[in-house]
Amino acid sequence: MSAAVVRDLLIYPIKSTAGISMPQASILTSGLAGDRRYLITKPDGTFVTGRTHPKITAITCQYRVQLITLSHEDVSDLTLNPTDFHDQYLDTCVWGTNMIGQECGQTADTWISELLGEPLKLLYFGDRSERFVKQHPENDVSFADGFPLLLIGDGSLTELNNRLLAPVAMANFRPNITISGTSPFEEDGWSQIRIGDVRFELPAPCARCVFTTVDPYAHVADKVIEPLKTLTRFRKEVDSNNVMFGENMIPIDTGTVRIGDPVEVLKTKSKPVYIDNWQPQSSRLSNHLSPKASSNFNKTPVLLRCVQVIDETPDVKTFKFTADPVQRFDYKPGQFLTLYVPINGTTVSRCYTISSSPSRPDLLSVTVKRVSGGTVSNWLHDHVTVGSSLEASGPSGVFHLQEKQNRKLLMISGGSGITPMLSMTRFMADIGLNYDVCFHHSAQTPVDLIAWQELSLLAHQLPDLHLSYNTSKGSPTSTADGQGFEGRLSSEIIKKICPDLLEREVFVCGPDGYMSATKELLFGLGLPKDKYNQESFSIEPLPLPDDASSASYNIVFAESGITAEIRGNQTVLDAAEAAGIEVSYSCRAGICGTCKSDIKSGDIQASNAMGLSDEDSTDGRFLPCCSYAKSDLVVDL
Repeated sequence: MSAAVVRDLLIYPIKSTAGISMPQASILTSGLAGDRRYLITKPDGTFVTGRTHPKITAITCQYRVQLITLSHEDVSDLTLNPTDFHDQYLDTCVWGTNMIGQECGQTADTWISELLGEPLKLLYFGDRSERFVKQHPENDVSFADGFPLLLIGDGSLTELNNRLLAPVAMANFRPNITISGTSPFEEDGWSQIRIGDVRFELPAPCARCVFTTVDPYAHVADKVIEPLKTLTRFRKEVDSNNVMFGENMIPIDTGTVRIGDPVEVLKTKSKPVYIDNWQPQSSRLSNHLSPKASSNFNKTPVLLRCVQVIDETPDVKTFKFTADPVQRFDYKPGQFLTLYVPINGTTVSRCYTISSSPSRPDLLSVTVKRVSGGTVSNWLHDHVTVGSSLEASGPSGVFHLQEKQNRKLLMISGGSGITPMLSMTRFMADIGLNYDVCFHHSAQTPVDLIAWQELSLLAHQLPDLHLSYNTSKGSPTSTADGQGFEGRLSSEIIKKICPDLLEREVFVCGPDGYMSATKELLFGLGLPKDKYNQESFSIEPLPLPDDASSASYNIVFAESGITAEIRGNQTVLDAAEAAGIEVSYSCRAGICGTCKSDIKSGDIQASNAMGLSDEDSTDGRFLPCCSYAKSDLVVDL
């Protein structure tokens, strides 16, 4: 066998919460000390887990002897001490085994109930609690699913990840002991092992359920049931529907196990036979070598699977995605998409510029700055990792390179406003556009320059790409390529970096205050208004059309089966909300395309429907957020 050693030891104080990694662990007959000693139940004792309540997986624990402290970003910490619990027990049942659990008290019940939004209780595996392994009644177990311990080898996870579109973490499978130095599924053939001074029986493989599809970092269930779907294709038992991954274990002895301890195989067993229906073309590489046709994912949201996270600066990350299933992306350099982000059980939509280039259609990236108080940006930074998935629609926006583009450009960006400029510049480099570009970026300090090393390399490839930057809170550094200026952007800086300003078309993107000041500088230098293009992160409410009428019409919401009144100066979205119909939207300004729907009959006016393509209009699609009635309407909402 391979030279296997213990790579990690994890306990899960509350069933379904995040695990705690430990350098060493005490092994009891019931498993690791402190593992699965608490259980969340409904008031009648019915246990609940992350299978139905994924938010439980976001609870973190600190474990100190008997004390555990529970933490979640939405509530204050809770510390539990078993010596404080009253001698009150509640009947409960864990996977067919009836037992009793000690009540942790009103404070604990209130904490977990408020967090999860329903009446719940916390139970402790107290002195009077008793439970035994079903198939091995001589062995005790706490609130774990069926056996005291679970072991998985790193090699097995690697083999699974080789078959997935994007890798998952060991945290998806919640083992107590992970082993390194083994070949894939080597542990399938172990019957008895010794780690340190403790022997373990491995009586059966672990049947996996939908809980493996709950993202341990985003705390939401995977939309396409991965990795369980892929496991089903090659780890399903011949005589049952059970899908196996990992080995259940029962301690024979008590003692201590440490990270780095060698694993000694004392007894072996015949490896089980699994049905392997997985096809090599299911791999990410094979999918990308034979991709589906390009899609602009405008009609139907696409599932994005994160394949890479890049730390650009201390507060900026780039998230790279592929489509699941694989398809190529079709968009214009500079456009944005709408992400649908699941936060605390509610889907929040936000628009983000696509920072990648359509010349590389297999991947799509967004570059996101962490913003103080930013609900979505902070969630993305804290919870999205490789393997995570999000839905998105798009592309949208008119801030992009045009087919008949002036070849002399000035790009000015501030902060994360660099993202559309990155897409345009990457596109130019990839397809060899011989453009003359002055690219200027404003940042607080040199450390905040986003993707500057890459831009410097592109400037070496493109002789007519001229980089410059200014820093408002720090001095320019010699390590950053391009002209560096100290202080805020000024007319003098613009004249130095772009003396032929009036010959160029200008693209500007950044915070609203920055763009307003930059626009004033440019117009003050004589730039014609028709050469100025601006993108904005904030969207102003739409003004009423000049000919909006206060006349009243009937509107039929066909999908909802509701008929209501709509005035000529009221958007279809406003009328839908007034009728109690929930419509997904983001910008409310006709830009993002999130609310796109079908109009069955009637006349509308929508002068600001920038989120619609010509094809959408031909197909009878419209944007409720910026559409006003000019007659009776029937819409598919």
